[in-house]
Amino acid sequence: MSQNREPISGPPARRPASGVQNLLRANRQPVAETPAEEAAPAAINQTKQITFYMRTADRQRAKAAYQATSSQEMDTSWSEFVSRAVMNEVLRRERLYNEGEPFPGGTRNLTPGRKLTS
Repeated sequence: MSQNREPISGPPARRPASGVQNLLRANRQPVAETPAEEAAPAAINQTKQITFYMRTADRQRAKAAYQATSSQEMDTSWSEFVSRAVMNEVLRRERLYNEGEPFPGGTRNLTPGRKLTS
C-alpha cells in the first residue's frame, strides 16, 4: 500500500518578488537629513547599558533596600534606583568640588581596572 505513494517533496519553489520590491523602493519618499542640532537634545535622554563591579554584600544590601522601598519611593526599576543613587553622589561632588557646576568632559572611556595606589 505504501509502495504506491509518491515520495513527499519539499515546498514549492518561491517566485521571485523583485517586481514588488522594485515598486516599493520606487515609491519611497527620500529621507530628509536632520540637522545635528535637532539630534543633540535626544542624546540627553538616551540610555546606555553599563557594567560595573560591586561588592556582593553591598549589592545585596542595595537590592534589599530597593525591594523594601521601591513602591514608597516610586522607583520604576532597579536601573532607575541605581541611576538615582549615582546621580545623588555626582551632585554632592559637584557642589563640594566644582561650585555646583557639572564637571567638563565625561565622553572618554574610563580606564579599566583598579587605580594604582602609591
